[in-house]
Amino acid sequence: MTRVVVTGASGHLGREVVPLLRAGGAEVVALSRRPRPAQPGLTWVTGDLSQPEPLRAALRPGDVLVHLATQPLRAGADLNLARAVVQAAQNAKASHLLFMGIAGLERLQAAPYYRDKLAAEGLVAQSGMPFTILRTTQFHEFVAELLTRLTLPGPLTLLPAGVTLQPLEAQAAARALADLSLGSPVGHAPELCGPQALTFAELARQRGPGRVLSLPLPVPLFRAWQGGAAVPRGAQPVGRTWAQWMAAQEHYQ
Repeated sequence: MTRVVVTGASGHLGREVVPLLRAGGAEVVALSRRPRPAQPGLTWVTGDLSQPEPLRAALRPGDVLVHLATQPLRAGADLNLARAVVQAAQNAKASHLLFMGIAGLERLQAAPYYRDKLAAEGLVAQSGMPFTILRTTQFHEFVAELLTRLTLPGPLTLLPAGVTLQPLEAQAAARALADLSLGSPVGHAPELCGPQALTFAELARQRGPGRVLSLPLPVPLFRAWQGGAAVPRGAQPVGRTWAQWMAAQEHYQ
C-alpha cells in the first residue's frame, strides 16, 4: 500500500486530495495545524511546518510526500516551508516529492509571493529527489473569497482594473494531483487551467447581482496579474466553468 504524507491537508486543495488518495488505496498521513479525528486509512498529525519535527516524525522511507501548505501573506514564508519539506524528504528517503506550483509563474514575478513560489520550485527540482511539480491557475474557491473581501455594503465590489484570470475548481486540480501522487514522478507535469478566461468584472457579475467598480488597486498580487500575465499559455483546461461552479455554491450566492 502506498503511504502518502500531505502537508496543508485541511486547505482548499488538501480537503479534496485526501479523500481521493484514500479512494485510490493509499494510506494517508495528513498534517494540519488543528487536531482532527482519525478515520480508517487516515491519520492526522498536528503540527506547523515552522517547527519541522512533526513532519520528520511522520515520514518513513519510501513515502510519497505531497506539499500543499502555503503562507501567501508572509514574504519568504513559502520558500522557508519548501526548504523544510525538501530537507525532511531527503532525510527520510521519500520515494516521491510533489509540489503545487502556479501556472505562468515566470510572468508573475511582480508579487513577492510568486517570487517565493518560483524559488521554491527550484529547490524541489534541484533537490536530487524524484519529484513532480503541478502548476495550476487560481482556484475558483480563492477567487470567490477574494471577491467577497472586495465587496462593500450596497453591495459594491471594488475590482482590480486590467486583470483577467482563467480559474479552475480545486476538485479538478485535486483529481490530477491524486493521480500524479499514486504514479511515478514526472518532473514538470502539464499545467492546468479552467475552461474560460474572464476579466475580474465578468467574474464578479457572474457571481451575482450588485455594482462593480474597476480601479487600479495598489496590491502586488493584482499588479502581477496585469496585462494577461495570469492567463496561461498552452495549459490544459479541466473542470467546470466559473458560472457552473458558482451555481453549485449556495454559500457564495
